[in-house]
Amino acid sequence: MRTTSIHPPADVPAYLTSRMPMRVRFCETDLMGIVHHANYLVYFEAGRVDWLHRRGVSYDLWAKQGVHLPVVETQLRYRKAAKFDDEIIVETTCSLVTRVTIRYDYRIVRGGDLLCDGHTLLACVGNDLMPTRIPPFIAEVLKSAESM
Repeated sequence: MRTTSIHPPADVPAYLTSRMPMRVRFCETDLMGIVHHANYLVYFEAGRVDWLHRRGVSYDLWAKQGVHLPVVETQLRYRKAAKFDDEIIVETTCSLVTRVTIRYDYRIVRGGDLLCDGHTLLACVGNDLMPTRIPPFIAEVLKSAESM
């Protein structure tokens, strides 16, 4: 079984990180008012979509062109609890792009506290769901700074 480190590569440029503020909603919490662990993956996805939007891209355009990026691996480390109505920031970094995969690293913070960190690995597939090389126009976006 292959596992990858939860820590991003040290040499990733700062412009590949985007920060998305959000507030924890009641529906994301349990009876104690603490964010349910599964919602951190939802926060990661929201951060990924926001990361693309900040670079002028809507993922659905790529899907309409037959390029899909399913998540094939996730890793999370829970450090402190987020609670209902907390203001949190989802930090998303595109940390590694290979011929076929993309790794995003995440940090969810509240004030100066790290609540959760982790990563997702996405594979580029076509409409037939077979792995394919990341097209050059997508590779360019994945190494670009925010434009919006």
